[in-house]
Amino acid sequence: MSPVAALDAFLRARQLDAPSITGLVVALSAGPDSYALLCAAKHAASALDFRLRAVHVHHGLHPDADSWAMLAEQQAAAWQIPLQILRVQVPVQASIEDAARRARYDAIAALMSESEALLLAHHQDDQAETLLLRLMRGAGVQGLAAMREQSLWRSSNTQLPAMLRWRPWLGQSRQAITSWLSSISELPVVKDPANADPRFDRSLLRHQLLPLLQQRWPEASQLLARSSQQLAQQADALNELSDDLLQQLSGDGKTLDIPALNALSEASRQAVIARWLQCKGAPALPHRYWPRVKLELLQARADAQPQLAWAGWSLRRYRERLYLRHDELISELPAAINWPNPLEPIEWAGRLWSLNELCPHLNRNDQLLEMPWRIAPRVGGERLLIDSSCLKEASALKDQQRSVSLKNWCQEQSIPPWQRDRLICIWAGEIVVAVHLMTDEA
Repeated sequence: MSPVAALDAFLRARQLDAPSITGLVVALSAGPDSYALLCAAKHAASALDFRLRAVHVHHGLHPDADSWAMLAEQQAAAWQIPLQILRVQVPVQASIEDAARRARYDAIAALMSESEALLLAHHQDDQAETLLLRLMRGAGVQGLAAMREQSLWRSSNTQLPAMLRWRPWLGQSRQAITSWLSSISELPVVKDPANADPRFDRSLLRHQLLPLLQQRWPEASQLLARSSQQLAQQADALNELSDDLLQQLSGDGKTLDIPALNALSEASRQAVIARWLQCKGAPALPHRYWPRVKLELLQARADAQPQLAWAGWSLRRYRERLYLRHDELISELPAAINWPNPLEPIEWAGRLWSLNELCPHLNRNDQLLEMPWRIAPRVGGERLLIDSSCLKEASALKDQQRSVSLKNWCQEQSIPPWQRDRLICIWAGEIVVAVHLMTDEA
């Protein structure tokens, strides 16, 4: 099957599985694979009535990045396909490739609509390389499943919906794609020198290890890709079993019951936690961390509050529950503001707040509403009003019998210590009449 026929068949199947997807966005690097996908998508989108556009991400990491963007513009213009160029800042970290990938997908996700899918040009040879790379990193079943034909990308911006990614050419070889492209277009394509630099792991595999394997096993790439497909099926089956256990272990949908986790076999326990992290959008926990999960979190004293951090996330324990936190998203709360009229919504922390939302259980009266109101982050030492049913005078707000220290209230409500600094207090006069938790928990 030719690359264009493979894409057509893939999209026809997706139309049945995902009828809500009516638009396609091609990730165009200006390299031969992505340009070939752009050309094939032009034919398929027209035949199947998909809206089509392209996006090029300018990372600014290579001196030729500007010329690559210009070439992408030429390629898209040749096929009269709208193109958007996105410029991203890649954070400096140990793995520049991983950082660039995350920055790239986050930027694309921000411009995608829920009716669009992202088309990626990864092919059979890419899949074989990915499997070998992950083998060398000691990956488990989930990692060795490598790239999926259909997957979701969850942006670091949790306000964005998950981005749907389609890889229609995982069954196509690099040679088949380049041969087909040369038959329909003579436009130049990007030749990234990094792809031939043996200092990069993927380049070393591509130009040294895989050719050696193919001398002995000519169908090595195909066989490795087939193994990834079989591992993906096993990973899916494992996920189904883990999902059933998750429903039993996570009564609130946000945390896991530690005694119940400890009652599982080690293999089942790791599978459940790994699936939980995956569903929450957290990166996979490094293999070397799993003994620490058991010793430092699951087998800690009942009153202990340990934590285990990796890649901007952390696992924490509190009162026999396991919590997950995206530490990189935690930001300082805005400064306190006065609320001149609590009967009218007020803008704070980037959104509008209403009295019904912030104080749903407050028994209001005229005396209470006439007091000076304000919204402020917790600082410590506050007292929370717990009984407003008999308030008639301002002095009643200071009644110790009708209020409780906010610290004690947090303990009674089982609010973890690291969340308590995320409490905002609603003040009427000199006492807190309500609190609201601004949590960034995953």
